[in-house]
Amino acid sequence: MKVLFLGEIGVGQTSLMRMRAIERLGHTVQGVHTIEPWKRASWLKRQVERRLQRGPVVDEINRSVLERAREFRPNLVWGERQDFLRAGTIEELRKLGAKAVHFTPDPYFSLEWKRTRLMDAAMGSYDVLVYCKSYERKHYEMIGKPLVYMPLGYCDEAHRPMPSPDARWSCAAGFLGGWEPRRERLLHAVAAAGVEVKVWGGYWDFLRDGKWTPRRHIILRQLAGEDGFRFHRDALLARAHRGGELYGDDYARALTGSRIGLGFLRKVCPDQHTTRTFEIPACGSLLLADRTAEHQELFEEGKEAEFFASCEELLEKVRFYGAHEPAREQIAKAGYARCIRGEYDYVHRLRAVLDSVQHF
Repeated sequence: MKVLFLGEIGVGQTSLMRMRAIERLGHTVQGVHTIEPWKRASWLKRQVERRLQRGPVVDEINRSVLERAREFRPNLVWGERQDFLRAGTIEELRKLGAKAVHFTPDPYFSLEWKRTRLMDAAMGSYDVLVYCKSYERKHYEMIGKPLVYMPLGYCDEAHRPMPSPDARWSCAAGFLGGWEPRRERLLHAVAAAGVEVKVWGGYWDFLRDGKWTPRRHIILRQLAGEDGFRFHRDALLARAHRGGELYGDDYARALTGSRIGLGFLRKVCPDQHTTRTFEIPACGSLLLADRTAEHQELFEEGKEAEFFASCEELLEKVRFYGAHEPAREQIAKAGYARCIRGEYDYVHRLRAVLDSVQHF
C-alpha cells in the first residue's frame, strides 16, 4: 500500500517513529513535514497566522500536501495532528482515490488552546479518526465518523536500553518532560528529600532566575491551566534541570540512566497514560507513575511497574527502591518484558490499526 504520511517528521519526533513503523510493515511511504513551513516563518508571522488561521504558511501547507499527493497517488493518507489542513484539501485527497485517516497523539477537545477552527471543520472530512485519549471518545463519536482506538506506545528502534559510562546520564530518579505546577511540586519534594534527581525538558528555566517575561507568562499560563503558579526561583530544581528536550540516543541514555523513571501525567487534562508510560520501561528503567486504571491495565503494579496517588506515596517508593536495588531491578526487567510481550511498540500498534482501517 502507498501511504502519504503528514506530520512533524523531524529527528526524534514520535510522528517520524510512527512513519518508520508503517514502512517497516512493508508499505511504501512518503512523508510531508507539515510543521516545516512554520519553522521557517518569523515568530510574529507564526503568531498572526495561527491566530487568524490563514495566510501564506497555511496556504503552503495545504498546497504542498496536494502537490505531493498528485505526484505520489497514495492509497491512504495518514495525517497526524493536522491543525491547519483545510476540509477542502482533505476532500481533494479523497477525490484522488486515497482513504484519509487522522490521528492526534495529544488531547484535542480537552484543551481549548490546542484546538483550531480549521481542524474542527476538517474532522468530518476524514474517512476514519484514530484517537488515543479514551476520555475524549464521546467528542469523537459526535463527529459521526468510524473510530479506531490506538493507545500510545514506544519505538523499539529508538527506545531501548542504552547504558552509558557518562555520569551525566546517571541519577536515582529522572524526569523527561515539560514544566507544570504539579510536576514542579512533586519534583521539588523528591529533590528536597535528598534524592539525586535530574530533569530534562522545556519551560523549567524560569526557576533559575525567577524573572517574568511576556512570553514566559503566556506559555506557563497555558501549561498551568487552572493550577496556580508564580514566578520564583527554586535552587533545588535549577540544579536538577539539565537542559531542554532530548532526542535520539540521548533520550534513551537519559531514561536508561534514571534508575527510577518518573512518569508524571499532566493535571490540565485527565490523561491515563502517555508515551513515557512505555518509553521508560522499554529503556530498562523502573516506571514510577501516577496510579490510573489504564496504567494498572498496562502493567501489573508492584511487579512490572510502580504507581502512586500522593506525594507521600511517591516519596515512600522513591526512597524504598533507591535503597533496594535488587527489587528495583526485578521490576524494571519485568516492565521491559511486558512492553515486548504486550506488543506496545508502534509497529504492532499500527499493524492493528491499519488492519482495522481497511475494513471501513
